[in-house]
Amino acid sequence: MDRKRWEDIISRGLEYALTFFLILAINFFLPRIMPGGPLLSILGSQNSDLPVVIDEETKYKLMDYYHLNDPLHIQFVHYLIDAVHLDFGYSIFYNVPVVDIILGRLPWTVFLMGTALLVSTFFGIWLGLESAWNRGKKLDNLLLVIMPTLKSVPTFFLGALMIFVFGYVMGWFPVSGAVTHYMNYGGIADRIKDMISHLILPMACLAAFEMPGTYLLVRNICVQQLERPYILMAMARGLKDRNIKKHVLINSIVPVINQIAAMLGFMVGGAVFVEAVFAYPGMGMLVYNSFIERDYPLLQGVFIFMSFCVLACNYAADITCSYIDGRTRQE
Repeated sequence: MDRKRWEDIISRGLEYALTFFLILAINFFLPRIMPGGPLLSILGSQNSDLPVVIDEETKYKLMDYYHLNDPLHIQFVHYLIDAVHLDFGYSIFYNVPVVDIILGRLPWTVFLMGTALLVSTFFGIWLGLESAWNRGKKLDNLLLVIMPTLKSVPTFFLGALMIFVFGYVMGWFPVSGAVTHYMNYGGIADRIKDMISHLILPMACLAAFEMPGTYLLVRNICVQQLERPYILMAMARGLKDRNIKKHVLINSIVPVINQIAAMLGFMVGGAVFVEAVFAYPGMGMLVYNSFIERDYPLLQGVFIFMSFCVLACNYAADITCSYIDGRTRQE
């Protein structure tokens, strides 16, 4: 590897490191400017039906344990030190280490987002290529109406619509959760079938929200590629349509990789709404619950972990694209 490539990798890494530090700062201050406090969910309020009664000494110890009595800048220092040591503390609401909660919910989100990413990428590329190949025809015009419309529909509304149509009216799929509780499986095949049946609706909702972006990008790039001289020469030589499409996709791969990496960030935001609508026990549902309960350690731990994963994927995509296309590195 030459020196220029090493400099490019290091400079991009520093940019992402600075971005991650800014995310850490926002992640720390944002929950603390919200009304209420993290102990409100534990202590309750005087107007609640079952307020938790504790003395002032215990309350002070709780505040001291979570550094809530310290000034904000002291809390921020403790926050950074703990983040470096991967110590996110204990969840205030669940009273369990934050890392244990995240590791318990992470597989479900990876399962949901991974399948949704594969489905949206496959159909986005396929439909984008077919739309470009048939540009100006009925298929292209139809897709150019459907895709932007699909993108404009909020995920929570689309999810609720899917639940009503395919869950209650048709009765084809379960409407909540990731597995059927208290179910005696006959074997691993039955368990996998049950997990997939619970996955289909939230995965389809998340994939439908992300697919139009890939479709529009692929279509626009492929339309430009189809007008290049080498494509016209290939058509004149009588190459099969399948081979011509293959060359078009190969020359369009760099922006598509960047699009896939960028989709992860949007999927994280979409997963919060999708998992909340379908009560899917992943990281998005964890964000929603921790936000409602003002659980600072859990909320910060989830955001840090998800932000790091998104930045790492984008960094890997940048480095990959710099190897695939030298023009990306020069820019």
